[in-house]
Amino acid sequence: MEISGQLTKKSGVTAQLIERIKNMSLNQQVQLLKALEKSCKKELRQSYRKYFFMIIDYNVEGQYFRDFIQDINDGGVFIETYQTFSVGQTILMSFMSPEYLKPFKIGGEIVHVHPYGFGVKFKIESQVQKEAIKNLVNMIQD
Repeated sequence: MEISGQLTKKSGVTAQLIERIKNMSLNQQVQLLKALEKSCKKELRQSYRKYFFMIIDYNVEGQYFRDFIQDINDGGVFIETYQTFSVGQTILMSFMSPEYLKPFKIGGEIVHVHPYGFGVKFKIESQVQKEAIKNLVNMIQD
């Protein structure tokens, strides 16, 4: 596929992409969408998420919530909920870990939202938090 030197502006590239996608079969469009989603997830996520079901208490803009973790890794977590949040909002989460007798808290930023939940990137501020998350993730069976 040759890309013309004339397509240096973003709008020109976008228009040509849209036109080519419109000319694809539905099956080709679905395959392209899956490939793009897979590519974007690889770019955003730096380590494999482990499926993990656990209650989590959290605070977003002064409001407290209790929902369930769906999956986790040392960089973030996906929280299953029907509450509505926005990308960029900050969150403070309380985790229970087998190594600690009391919950530990860790902050984060909401980095993506879905109708059924949202993804959070941890804001790790200490070695204790880093070790606590690492221990929690390592404890989970694949």
